[in-house]
Amino acid sequence: MIREPIQKWGLAALSILFIAASANRGKSGQATGSSLFSRSEMQSIDLQGLRVWVGKPVQVTAQLGWKMGWPGYEWEHAFTHLTPAMAKFPSGELIATYTLDSDTQQNPVFATGYQISKDSGAHWGRRYSMIMQHISMVCIPKPHDSLLAVPSELFEKTPGDEHNFVGPYYLFKRGGESMEFVPDGVRVVDWPWPVDVDRGQQPRDNWHVDLNITGNALEAGGKLLATAYGHKKGEKGYYALTISSEDGGYTWRYFSTVAGPDSALMGQRSYEGADEMNIVQLADGDLMAVFRVGSGRKWNLHRAYSRDQGRTWSQADVLPAWSVYPQVIRTSSGLLALSTGRPGIYLWFSTDPRGENWQSIDVAGLHNRSVTDDAERIGTFEITPNDYLSETTKWQTSSYTGLVEVAPDKLLLLYDRDPERIPRDSNDLSWAFVMPIDIERK
Repeated sequence: MIREPIQKWGLAALSILFIAASANRGKSGQATGSSLFSRSEMQSIDLQGLRVWVGKPVQVTAQLGWKMGWPGYEWEHAFTHLTPAMAKFPSGELIATYTLDSDTQQNPVFATGYQISKDSGAHWGRRYSMIMQHISMVCIPKPHDSLLAVPSELFEKTPGDEHNFVGPYYLFKRGGESMEFVPDGVRVVDWPWPVDVDRGQQPRDNWHVDLNITGNALEAGGKLLATAYGHKKGEKGYYALTISSEDGGYTWRYFSTVAGPDSALMGQRSYEGADEMNIVQLADGDLMAVFRVGSGRKWNLHRAYSRDQGRTWSQADVLPAWSVYPQVIRTSSGLLALSTGRPGIYLWFSTDPRGENWQSIDVAGLHNRSVTDDAERIGTFEITPNDYLSETTKWQTSSYTGLVEVAPDKLLLLYDRDPERIPRDSNDLSWAFVMPIDIERK
């Protein structure tokens, strides 16, 4: 039995319970949300070997953007980059998270909100702005219908310690009815190389290290593996990494490097190295990792395999999908599904067991044909060539997604509609939606 860090380490940790969403559970218990997947309310798309049924978008949240600025900082960021994520509780409830702060690691405050759905995404409860993280977190199932959210951003254990890091954990209990917050409840210990800090506007003790735990986690080789990325001190390019835990997600250590920066590409605009990543176990037991290398249409996702439970990885190849925060799952029937984008939002499918061949549907296009209010459409706008990143056409979405299987071959896709600039008026909102996807093999 795994004990909480307060018991195991003797920390004088503060535990705060937020009673959050008990009112959202109806008298009859958890609903099925089956109306979302009614074929009479869905449209079908024929792909090779597949028929994909797509339902109408359901709103999770909406908010007018806001901007922040302070002396000496070069950009004025607007709250137009929700970067949503989603996870499923052991009993089926869903949690959606999204950032409430500006899209920068220089913020004077970090805040992420969350909402709970008790009926497979058909309805969503009130927002709770309780999470002091900016980047999406990894969630790990726990007993009693709970989820452990591992912090995406970490602090030096003591200022100047470049090898040991801490961060708070968030334990969402009983399907989201309460949240337990434990400061410094997660540790990353004995990191093998020095990690620098990202100097920001917060107090020195709150400066984040350049190591982020984000993506997903799975059990492999008798331990938990989670995805992470970070810099080596003195370098610029990112490394896509796995970390391991043998106590259920409270203590982590370096495990392996999936890929690092390509020196031949460093310096090219929008190239980043290897960063945001998801891993999935294939039918033959091998692991497949899919990761980001840049932002924009020219930067396709990369993919590597492991035959030894994540200890070593193959040379990465290139997928047809592009470009940020890939979400990969293997469904109950063995189908591989991948959501990503920028530009746009796409859902990719592979029917072969190792993900050799892929075909896609255009989620943003389907969304725009489904909504009746023009303000909810995911459009584009033009910027000057010397503006941010490399493309002059910008889509009104962060292209970050969440992807879960709520029933066999029934998926729920979380995505956003963001202005991606200072809102032009009070109707130019940041929205988060979920779209039901039902897949059948021909």
